[in-house]
Amino acid sequence: MTNYEMEQAEYEALTNTPEAKAVLGLPECPPLPAAPVAPCFDPEWLPEPLRAMCEALAANLSVPLDLPACIGLGVASACGCGKICLNIREDWTEHGQLYMLVVMDSGSKKTPTFKKMTDVLFQTQAEENQRRAVQIKQDEAEVEVLKAEKAEAIKKRNTAKAREMAEKIANFPALYPMRRFIDSNVTPEAYPEIMLENNGATAILDDEGDLFELLAGRYQDAPTLDPFLKGYNGGTLESHRRGRPLVVVPKANLSVLILAQPFVADGIFSNPRMVGKGLVPRFLIARPEPIREYKPEPPIPAKVKADYKAALCKMMGVGTHCFTLSAEAHRLFMEFQNEWREKQFDEWEPLRRYGFIGKIDANLARLACTLKLWSGVNNDEIPAQLMRNAIAINRYFIGHTLHMLGPTAKLSERARLVLEYLCRAGERIVNERDTKQAMTKKKGFRNAVIVEQAIAELVENGFVKRYSNSTGGRPSWYIELLVDMEVDVI
Repeated sequence: MTNYEMEQAEYEALTNTPEAKAVLGLPECPPLPAAPVAPCFDPEWLPEPLRAMCEALAANLSVPLDLPACIGLGVASACGCGKICLNIREDWTEHGQLYMLVVMDSGSKKTPTFKKMTDVLFQTQAEENQRRAVQIKQDEAEVEVLKAEKAEAIKKRNTAKAREMAEKIANFPALYPMRRFIDSNVTPEAYPEIMLENNGATAILDDEGDLFELLAGRYQDAPTLDPFLKGYNGGTLESHRRGRPLVVVPKANLSVLILAQPFVADGIFSNPRMVGKGLVPRFLIARPEPIREYKPEPPIPAKVKADYKAALCKMMGVGTHCFTLSAEAHRLFMEFQNEWREKQFDEWEPLRRYGFIGKIDANLARLACTLKLWSGVNNDEIPAQLMRNAIAINRYFIGHTLHMLGPTAKLSERARLVLEYLCRAGERIVNERDTKQAMTKKKGFRNAVIVEQAIAELVENGFVKRYSNSTGGRPSWYIELLVDMEVDVI
């Protein structure tokens, strides 16, 4: 526990006594309702050139920055799927691929954003398949010749020749179409074969949410979840289909990025099979808030596009890497682990109920791997600052998941007092410096640092958001209230 957390706990214990309430004039505080807005995504968490592309695209299409940011993380995961991992300690290694679900309403420009962020992948794959086309046809013809020779040997009861041809067919080094990046309009039973033909790894990039409809039983009552359960951890995947040869993928790896409408998310949370088998808890889930104020939509600068494309092409060609943590990054990782272990029976209890708690460590490791890819793989060590950003992004997804599950927000006494002040200020947007000056005059706030910590708590729980406004000089910071100003918070 940090010094601030110890001080905060002591303060909370003291202010909750009848004597303190009498002195401070604080009535009993019922639990606040869930924040109406989930946490915001800070572009500072992202490495270049992803950050530049996300900011430019968000402005170009008038979409929340969260949308291209989440897609960008999913794109890197798709490129590194089956190639990267993170060694946390001697007996603990996590794979690098992510399962991501971004939920937004229809008409929120999910598909245009998706296309601009993923087109490079699909275009590169199409070009590669065009290059392979002739060789694939030649291989198919050669295999047919071998099959004809095998049939002839069987007809002549030449066992030795038949066995020889069978062995040649089984070991023939056929070239297959590149299906590294696919949409979700593929039946679950087809994934083992696709993975086997693509070095055990493939990535689902879907902007319609069709995958969940397939898994819910669009074509059959209970389609297999094995490719999605095994593909998360690189497990052995076997497919036994009637009339088909056995397909075994020794190390199956799958990356998933899905953009879907709210009714799709409602359906998966209410699906006992997908929740109970642990598929849903594997996902990092975001529900970005739509843009409320529209501004001019500038074009994406050519350099931003070029840098983004170059980074993607580099990631698509990345080799095998097993990353390690610096000493400070490891300390931060374990510190966050201790935090969720404490919170799982309190404010993060809904995460435990739905099974998300058990995947927090894994997803933190995978986020760190993804950020490492975007940062450039100059070495295999993940530094402390990258881990801090991964933790911040993990908190972002945790906040959004809690928001969707409908938790009850629990704020510290200081955060409640700051929220009360903001609600009673009469303005939805206030200057942060003025807020700090006003709060430091109140009991319990002896300096601006304490006010800063209370504001950070409100940001984390989705009650406010912070942003800067620069006119050429030193930037000014503002706080935007995201709750009803008439709400009685105490």
